[in-house]
Amino acid sequence: MKREFTLTLDNVEYPVVAEGDTVTVNGRAFTVEVSDDGAVLVDGIAYEVALEGETANVGGKSYLVQVSGLASTPLAPSPDPSGQAAPGMVEAGAGAVLAIMPGKIVRVMVEPGQQVEAGDPVCVLEAMKMENELHARQGGTVQALHVQPGDDVEKDQVLVEIE
Repeated sequence: MKREFTLTLDNVEYPVVAEGDTVTVNGRAFTVEVSDDGAVLVDGIAYEVALEGETANVGGKSYLVQVSGLASTPLAPSPDPSGQAAPGMVEAGAGAVLAIMPGKIVRVMVEPGQQVEAGDPVCVLEAMKMENELHARQGGTVQALHVQPGDDVEKDQVLVEIE
């Protein structure tokens, strides 16, 4: 799945295209992976990355980060030429909280109808022996939960919808 968006890092904008393991920033392509220990590998070099709200901590240095222009994208291929989505799959809206990698949901901290603020924790995903707290990307009302504790999820699967 190809995604195009603008990344603002410390008030400087960068056009980004992400497709598979390749991320192109300002026209320069990088291979990006997540290692078994949770480090982010960029062209084979490991970086410890922690995201919290609009702050990214990379190797001990903090950056103000914002993403804009990330369009809604189907999260599963259509099973037939009619264009019908696969059963159980939903489209990711602007407020959707997505699984950052395959794993298991260990906690859900919100419920439908609950008000949340951008950055509020909504669920915890266990992957590669680490717990990853996932946060609301925007404030609003929780419209739907698509997971419960114990569910196995795939990367980019919609977990929580917020509008």
